[in-house]
Amino acid sequence: MGDFNSNLNDPSQGEALTTSDKSSKARKSDPQSLDLFNGPIALTTLKLGIPILISQSVLFAHMMVDTFFISLIDRNSTALLSGTGLVYSIYLIIYYISCSLFMATSSVTARGLGQKNEVLIKRTGDTGLLLASVISVITLVVCSIFGRNIIEHLAGSKMSTEAIQYGVDYLYYMIPGMLFQLLMTTIGGILQGEGKAKEIGIAVTASTIINIILNPILIFGFNMGVKGSALATSISVGLTVVYYLSFFVRGKTTIQIQGKIFAPDSKIIKEILYIGIPASIGFLLINTATMILNNVVGSISEASMNAWVLVSRTDQMFLIPAFAIGLSTIPMIGQNFGGENFKRCDKIFSTNIKICMISGLVLAALYMLFAPQIFQQFSSVQDVIDNSVRQVRLLTLTSIGLAGIIVTSFAFQAIGKPMPNLVSDALRMLITSFPVLLPLLHFPIKNMNLIFIFFGSGNLIAFLLLYLWAKREFIKLKNKPTTTEA
Repeated sequence: MGDFNSNLNDPSQGEALTTSDKSSKARKSDPQSLDLFNGPIALTTLKLGIPILISQSVLFAHMMVDTFFISLIDRNSTALLSGTGLVYSIYLIIYYISCSLFMATSSVTARGLGQKNEVLIKRTGDTGLLLASVISVITLVVCSIFGRNIIEHLAGSKMSTEAIQYGVDYLYYMIPGMLFQLLMTTIGGILQGEGKAKEIGIAVTASTIINIILNPILIFGFNMGVKGSALATSISVGLTVVYYLSFFVRGKTTIQIQGKIFAPDSKIIKEILYIGIPASIGFLLINTATMILNNVVGSISEASMNAWVLVSRTDQMFLIPAFAIGLSTIPMIGQNFGGENFKRCDKIFSTNIKICMISGLVLAALYMLFAPQIFQQFSSVQDVIDNSVRQVRLLTLTSIGLAGIIVTSFAFQAIGKPMPNLVSDALRMLITSFPVLLPLLHFPIKNMNLIFIFFGSGNLIAFLLLYLWAKREFIKLKNKPTTTEA
């Protein structure tokens, strides 16, 4: 936001520092922290990224544990995963809004800490919690009143009544988890902006272990079925919120939560919304495309929908390194941007995008090679397994573009520029959801081929646009004079 950085340098808003003072004092404030200002970039990314990689891997295990235990209810059923997969689209809306709050609070935190702004240190926590609480109330009301109608609307014409009912049951027990998700990611964004990746990793790992323990107990021990899986997730995410809050209560963070959520700072609200709203819109556009495609796929066959849901979940494994690199990029670029170390910002982006592409290629090869063994663990229906393997082998290489989008979008968020991400997301949404228009143009969709073509094209084209835009922006930033130079 144009006036945010100038406000941070205003003595009336906090301590004003020169560029060199910002860097040195930021480093001295926590002698155990990584040197984000002068340390080797690849090594710093690795040190920040490994805890995130572990936490994201555990988070992926969390999701796959749910899928695995649900599949054990009836290995020959396509209704179970197809029905609960409908809820996944709703959950993604909340998840993406949560991610927007995460990126906004981590960006504001990182840039503010780079400039040592006292007002921001004291008020960001309460302000972020207020926004998360408002969205939580809205989510609770909408899902409680309109949950069944939403599930029925998302289901395609080939979806059975049984599958729809599974979706409804799963949704209602996931509502508490979605509310906790909003609070968890907002608080987690503050921790990430401070560079506390280790603490986040511990929390996510503990949450997943709790989920793994509770899933079979609630699903089979209490005979709750899909409701038990959703409740296990809600409980585990809720406990993570409690763990995160304990850091602030014990004074282990620089950013503070003072319990004054109804007395927020208007400038911080504006900055969080400036970053968060475009990110939310972009995420919602992508999720809208996903919902549209779910309806189209569900109209082809329930087996196709089952495979589509399975691959959408296992694809998250492929994107884990991208999220780890991207989340590492926020404090690295954000704090250097706040400290006006603009040339290093450009170097960080270039280095991290290269790491992303290399790791993506390696993981893509492994994913395609072991796809049959992966999907045999979740279904005994051969049609579902074959469709899943085919989708992975046709689309995985294009998903490297999606990995690049993730890292590049985090880099833009770190410097407080959310609009390029919104444009890229809108373009990707238009391309990937185009198949829904084909029947209107007298091109009936009888199989998954056209969906695969447009889905893969959307990943690659959107990445190319966003990457070129980012390179141009960081080159301009590299040549920008600092406050002291001006």
